[in-house]
Order: sequence, then C-alpha cells, then structure tokens
Amino acid sequence: MAYLYNFRIEDVTCEKCDARLREALTALPGTQLVNYVRTPEDEAEVKLIAQEALSSQLIEETVAGKSVGTTHQYRVRWGDA
Repeated sequence: MAYLYNFRIEDVTCEKCDARLREALTALPGTQLVNYVRTPEDEAEVKLIAQEALSSQLIEETVAGKSVGTTHQYRVRWGDA
C-alpha cells in the first residue's frame, strides 16, 4: 500500500534549501517519490509517496531539523498544497 502526503514547506528561498529538504524527505522511511516544486512565495509544494505510514510529527520534525545551522525556519504547512 502507498501513502500520499501533500504539504507545503515555508521559508524555502534557494537551491541550497531545495537540496537540504529533498535529501531529508527522500531519507524518510519507505519514501518512493518526492515531487518538490519551489514557489515564488518562498515555499515548496511537496507531494510525497511512501510505502509505509509516516506520522505528521516525523515529517514536521525532519523538515524543521534541516533549519539547524541555517538562517531559515523551515516549517510544514498542511492542507493546501
């Protein structure tokens, strides 16, 4: 069974952000696909498909953890991606 997650990540402004976040999302357990598009609003629209259920907390903590050591405050926003 595949699980689909749609969300936005706030404060995504550059190619380094893209690389950091793609790496983190791809490393989540069971990830099969990460469709990731940066928007003009300094956000990323994300569609993630995984083979196993992922908690929203795990996704949020993984994304927020990529803010450490940067000037960014990455945050997941659910519901309108």
